[in-house]
Amino acid sequence: MRHRVSFSFSFSFSSRSRSRSSSLSAFAFGLASLTAGCAHAPDLDLVVRGGDVLDGTGAPARRADVGVRGDRIVAIGDLEGRRAARVIDARGLVVAPGFIDVQGQSGVTLLVDGRAESHIRQGITTEIIGEGGTPALWSPTILRRDPTILESLAPLKVAVDWQSMGGYFARLSRQGISVNLGTFASADMIRAEVMGFEDREPTAAELGAMESNLDDAMKNGAFGLATALIYPPMSFMKTDEIVALAKVAARHGGIYISHVRGESSRVTTAIREAISIGERANVPVVIYHLKVAGRREWGTMGSVAALIDEARARGVRVSACAYPYTAAGTALTALLPAWAFDGGVERLVARLKDPTERTRMRRDMESADTGLGPVDFATIEIAWVRPGADQSVMGKRIADIAAARHEDPWDAYFSILADSRGDVFAFYHVMSEADVRAAMTLPWVSFGTDAEATTSEGELGRGLVHPRAYGTFPRILGHYVRDERVLTLADAVRKMTSLAADQLGVRERGTLREGFFADLALFDARTVADTATFESPRRMPTGIPYVVVNGVVTVDHDAHTGARAGRTLLGRGAR
Repeated sequence: MRHRVSFSFSFSFSSRSRSRSSSLSAFAFGLASLTAGCAHAPDLDLVVRGGDVLDGTGAPARRADVGVRGDRIVAIGDLEGRRAARVIDARGLVVAPGFIDVQGQSGVTLLVDGRAESHIRQGITTEIIGEGGTPALWSPTILRRDPTILESLAPLKVAVDWQSMGGYFARLSRQGISVNLGTFASADMIRAEVMGFEDREPTAAELGAMESNLDDAMKNGAFGLATALIYPPMSFMKTDEIVALAKVAARHGGIYISHVRGESSRVTTAIREAISIGERANVPVVIYHLKVAGRREWGTMGSVAALIDEARARGVRVSACAYPYTAAGTALTALLPAWAFDGGVERLVARLKDPTERTRMRRDMESADTGLGPVDFATIEIAWVRPGADQSVMGKRIADIAAARHEDPWDAYFSILADSRGDVFAFYHVMSEADVRAAMTLPWVSFGTDAEATTSEGELGRGLVHPRAYGTFPRILGHYVRDERVLTLADAVRKMTSLAADQLGVRERGTLREGFFADLALFDARTVADTATFESPRRMPTGIPYVVVNGVVTVDHDAHTGARAGRTLLGRGAR
């Protein structure tokens, strides 16, 4: 607060002594008023008082106040004598850095609803997207080659009014978002821009064009190169092609992050490939949602971890993230052989309707590892289909749908896909609880939702979402830390904050430190819990009454304030 004091002096030569006395009195009064005003003016915008501070480094909690001015933390300690415009009584609460979602999927949903409510209510203040696509790289060429993008945006009433990463970030900034958001450059966009959806190796000229496009993306703020190697056109990419692109990311201080090529019987081979890419490109590697899928592979998380530990011991910078659920959530097309996607979505839909092509796809799916384990329709639940398709299948497993229709489960599977033009989201109940627990205890594993920030309102509220969209971080804090004691509280917070920031290169966030951005999550360790289930996934968590983003209180007494103080974040190579 600024104080302006105006003094007026009037001197009369006939009464100089009296005038001088009056003038000095006025000066003294004004000085006293200024001093009193400064003494009572708040020098901080926010003080979080009396909480148990976990700074994100893994250090034990300590009782302290946190002072915020503008968007920065400016003091941590005993701030009893400091005045603030707003004081939050944090007695009985843990004060932690805002949580960082290593694997967010909110690139589109934030365009529809910038409040990011299902994420911000978890304590998430920063999200990095880009695993299997990013709106930041949508171009006229991409939109022409993949018509499903605009088809999916139509019900959401989202217009693509940008043609660059900077344009996408500007769009988000104009409308406002409640979380900080950054993005990777997705390899599918980089490849499709140059080659479309062709299942072949690139020519030297095409590879050069992809390298140039990635170079531009890194300069514009991408955090690195992301691949999801079970999805086309990324599944068409050979290791050498990925290495060439990863070297571009490395030149800009970026990282290589990957949904590896297989997570079932091929998981060891797939992780070895990721490690090899890191070594050859001299780039840090993060493995998305570390898991072992398929009952036949259950119990092998220890050997997977040993493989990564061995690489780390010889100097490879490799780590991973995970989520605390035994069901995956991804496209129903993830089971299809890669060749089915050759030529794009129209060719795919035609194949799904062709009995001969169905037979060929089934034969390949039965004889090969799909990446999520052997096909078992009793474990696959339909969560979402596009508007206009048969909505009655949502919430049901394919085996049950087939039984109700009196048809073979394979026919039901192909028909559901064809009816929705391949655009179907499903839950795959294919992991074991023991492997999930083993993954989250590894010291180099952070956490990600692998889900979009969403709401129960409007088109975003149609169909089912994975409960991780609402419950990932509170589930870890409540179920796995407090109830099951799988992790200590300090270590869980470290994984959610500083470890995630270090993995991705997120600067000045993830730790409660003077000078860092004021992203805070305040939670009650005794009551924090997820309430979202697969049957009722759109339930908000409990026990996280306050969330602060860039110094602005965004969740206040368990309610979203409407604040949109989030910012777009840039990677290390940004110019």
